Amino acid sequence: MLLPFLFLWSLAIPGGLAFFPNFWSKFLSFTWGSFTHQDLTEEAVLNITLQILLDNKHPTRPPLRWEDFEDKTLTADAILGAYYGEEMSLRPFRAALKQIVSANANMDFLNGTRNDPIMHFDSERVRQGNSLLLRAREDLLRNMRAKEYEGAREILGQILHSLQDFYSHTNWVELGNTNVHPNLGVPGKDIDSIAEVSEQTCTDCADASCQNNIAAAIQKRHLLTSGYYGVSPVKPRGKCSHGGPFDDSRERSARGGINKDTATAIFSPHHFLHEKAAILALKATIKFLSELRTDVSDRDVLRLLGVSAFPALSFVLDTTGSMGEEITSARLQSRSIIQRQHRTLLAPDYYILVPFNDPSFGPVYKTSDPDEFLKVLDSLHALGGGDEPEMCLSALQLALINTPPLSEIFVFTDASSKDAHLQSTVEALIQERKMKVSFLITEDPSRLSSRSRREVLHPNRFDLYADLASVSGGQIIFTNNQDISEVAKVITDSAYFDVVTLLHVQTSEGGIAHHVFLVDEFLHNVTIYINGDVREFRVHDPTGRKQNGRRQTYGRFTRVLLSDPLLVGNWTIYMKTVEPYSVHVQGRSSVDFLYYFGVPVNGSHPGLYQLNNQPVAGVPAILVVDAVGLPESANLSLVSLTARNGKTQTAELEMANQGGLFIAKINEIPVGEFSVGVRGQDGRGLELKREAPQQLSAAECIVEVSSNSLVTPGTSHPISMKITNFGEAHCYSITMSNDVNKDSPTFRVQMGSGKTEVRMMEIRTPDNTKQNTVITVMMKADVCGGGGLLQPPCFSHLSLIVIGDNETSTAPPPVLPQPSYLQSCPLAPSHCKDHHWIAILLVTDINGIHSVHVVNGSGTAALYSDAGNDGVEYTSDCCHFHAELLLTNHKGAVWSCSLSAPVTSVQAGHKAHYLLFIPLLLILAVGLGICYFQKKRNANYNSPEDCKKESC
Repeated sequence: MLLPFLFLWSLAIPGGLAFFPNFWSKFLSFTWGSFTHQDLTEEAVLNITLQILLDNKHPTRPPLRWEDFEDKTLTADAILGAYYGEEMSLRPFRAALKQIVSANANMDFLNGTRNDPIMHFDSERVRQGNSLLLRAREDLLRNMRAKEYEGAREILGQILHSLQDFYSHTNWVELGNTNVHPNLGVPGKDIDSIAEVSEQTCTDCADASCQNNIAAAIQKRHLLTSGYYGVSPVKPRGKCSHGGPFDDSRERSARGGINKDTATAIFSPHHFLHEKAAILALKATIKFLSELRTDVSDRDVLRLLGVSAFPALSFVLDTTGSMGEEITSARLQSRSIIQRQHRTLLAPDYYILVPFNDPSFGPVYKTSDPDEFLKVLDSLHALGGGDEPEMCLSALQLALINTPPLSEIFVFTDASSKDAHLQSTVEALIQERKMKVSFLITEDPSRLSSRSRREVLHPNRFDLYADLASVSGGQIIFTNNQDISEVAKVITDSAYFDVVTLLHVQTSEGGIAHHVFLVDEFLHNVTIYINGDVREFRVHDPTGRKQNGRRQTYGRFTRVLLSDPLLVGNWTIYMKTVEPYSVHVQGRSSVDFLYYFGVPVNGSHPGLYQLNNQPVAGVPAILVVDAVGLPESANLSLVSLTARNGKTQTAELEMANQGGLFIAKINEIPVGEFSVGVRGQDGRGLELKREAPQQLSAAECIVEVSSNSLVTPGTSHPISMKITNFGEAHCYSITMSNDVNKDSPTFRVQMGSGKTEVRMMEIRTPDNTKQNTVITVMMKADVCGGGGLLQPPCFSHLSLIVIGDNETSTAPPPVLPQPSYLQSCPLAPSHCKDHHWIAILLVTDINGIHSVHVVNGSGTAALYSDAGNDGVEYTSDCCHFHAELLLTNHKGAVWSCSLSAPVTSVQAGHKAHYLLFIPLLLILAVGLGICYFQKKRNANYNSPEDCKKESC
């Protein structure tokens, strides 16, 4: 089957494998036979996680011992379970690992990376590849110090891909090395002993398996080289190829290839060295991660790897004059959580607060210090305001940007929103970052007279909050000032990362109804939340017996805590109400799931490309489910996609490998909002079900946003926006916004089906922006004229880190020596296109040349490598004697270079003809000279006497 092959190629993530003396035999016996980047990355992450936890004793549990993991398969369950016990959920770890692995895999799929030889150590770009690793390491540390861990994980995945490619794409293994390269990716070190451009590096190989095809001189002198891939850059004669069926250079001299990517000859000519390359790549990956610990704290590395029980305690607080009780409740719940988790690795990674009123909102208070956070809360006072509405969504947007993914944000207010136009942007952030948002509202929507107002308030003014809560899987709770302190205990209930949603219902009318939720053997601490005017309500267990639980009612809000252990099966809630209500049931469980959509990619790098943002509506896709904490005795068999209108599409899940991954083929992704759920059986064959709390919104377009420039205070920075339309022809209104200034440029573009549009925009960073500030740029495309009611908007976001002036590159510009020329042009050629000139330019740049573009001239420019330096070869016909090239290095700096064709006055093809006329020309010149002097002399004879004198 093609599908398992795709996973083998680009996605396989096996169960962990221990890095111990007996590890290698276990590692090499993995059933697929070939090891992917993902295999190596997961194994290295597990190893570094274990090393850190071994070095950091848990405050209340017995210390881990290295020998406890010997002779055992190393897994996330084993490591984190032994350290944290039942307190820890694997969900954040699996989510972080998925992001790192996806960034690693996408290096082979994205247009900007898949064919870049420097990023893959191809085409003899060995020294440049190492320079790129060092620059990326700087960017990684900069992101970590700015606490921008999502961006750091993307960079880490890319670094590890390049690092691992070094051992598979170069001849390091062929040279007989049994350990990692000591200088690869190490600050202050360089890669030397590299073959020059003039040296033959390989010999012809006509077989699929290429034995001893690296040139003997290269092996004898222990020089590094790597294979060329594809058609650009062009492979010089006698150089090595990457090899395999997707490499167009393999048929050029020297034929064959040297890659060790797989254990199969048809794909890897040096397949017989695949295991050795994999072992060294794994060692190098572990080495790189270990060396990060010298630059940042162990806590920072654990955050990077998603080892967190509770990512953030995040509040959005209305600070108008009537909100004193709410602020006090936020203080009390924060203090309770801080005291419970004080001085443990289970404490929240961040404490976040965003205040708002009218007309202001913010700033964002974000800290890892609980005492500092409590001081900020203590400094808040409810002042001013008193009229509706307020800037709630603006503050919520800031909180969504600054709160780690997979978190819950609690909004305290008693006013409706003044900035409802931000609803689609807020929903997009909720979906993309997998966030819950819960609202605690201290004004009943039926009451109209608790605040002073400039106008009569609509009774449905809080419907916007209800919609956001529903989309995010959160709650909307109405209470009053007297009960808010008790109601706010829902915050403490949710202050765990292993909370799963069992039921979420929000009705538009009252009446008699019943709601069913499933309890399985992995659930505990199940709590029911009911909000509304409920006249009667009962809970029955699977046997039909009534269960009261521990019930607490505060006004229109009821909280029921069911007592453990619970009977496995369907539980039923019977309701009788007179108005709209909501029911939310949640519990704690180690069993959960993560998921993403992907599309198969063919061509030079076949595999499964993960869609990082929203899925594309109306197209087929592959759904990948990552089962978290699922024991071997249990299984998942079905996935469901349920639209808001209740229409459900189901698909069978197939196990991808033993790492807890399942895959399903989705025939068509539904348009608009839908939810994702999975079903299966536990070890006893009883039903197991989980639902993702957030709804997805599928659109018919994809928006991509990127920037390659360094961001400094007080300057403008270019932003590239790319939109692709997969639906019918549309007009799109595109808006770019950011969280540091109020500029929101908007433009319209008319797009046909299947068309792509690229636009350059820019943002300006305020002069007073602090170093390490994270700027979030958001791009949103709406169908023009309100069509978004039927077609959801497309969105994407980009995080930029502001660096200080002392961090800007001080590297000198590249050394551009005088070019050398291989051919020249005649002075006045009759057929200029029949003649060509070639210029060769060797460039020395510490940052490496990323690209070269011809801005003036009719020729073509190609990059190549010569013993670690970058070479540029420019070829043009003789119709244009001049050219200007723009060289861009990997830091984004650009330099220009002017070239002029060398000119000869004699056409080489006609030299022999010109030589025949040289004697005749000499004779003619002599004759004319004699005649001239004779005439001049005669003119000077003024008398016969002169003539006589001259005769004498």
